Amino acid sequence: MNRFKDKNISIYHFEDEIFVECPKCEKRAIVTKDNPKSYRSQRTLKCPNCFHSQNGRKESFAVELNCHCSHCAAELKVNMSNVNDKKETIAVKCHNCGETENYSPRNIAQEWIFDSNGKPSDTYFGLPLWLTGNFRGNNFWAFNYDHLEYLKQYISAELREKNGRTHWTMVEKLPDWMKSGKNRDKIVKLISELERK
Repeated sequence: MNRFKDKNISIYHFEDEIFVECPKCEKRAIVTKDNPKSYRSQRTLKCPNCFHSQNGRKESFAVELNCHCSHCAAELKVNMSNVNDKKETIAVKCHNCGETENYSPRNIAQEWIFDSNGKPSDTYFGLPLWLTGNFRGNNFWAFNYDHLEYLKQYISAELREKNGRTHWTMVEKLPDWMKSGKNRDKIVKLISELERK
């Protein structure tokens, strides 16, 4: 009988190295913590395929303007996000009178995060995770191959033992469809496919 004994670890145990989709070449890249002992550590993105790298989040600005046209007093509203540089002035064409004039907007500093288009993503850069699959409309994902192997051990086990825990462990928080014995073989097959990715 295949047995699994919970190691009493949380999802954070697997966050030191996260495999993601590179924003440049769309192949596997790696996000690592600069300080593995700190949950709030800055992170570094490196792609071994195209050699793209990024240390920490990029700073960008939200540029906002809310005023009235100096020619006809029509209301002018501008909202732009993820702008690379501060804008001292922006040229705005009035939708009412058609006149264009320079205005001084507000520049609000923000950390730039990638758009993963609704895919499971890392929480620091927002990049799509590399090890993902669809199981009957549910997202199955893992941060890295160690995380994937731990999930495989749990899901494939016919007997799952607790281990005198003091907190909720990662496997206890898994959704019911992952814990269900009737899905075991098909999920293990999906994991085997992801192991070759």
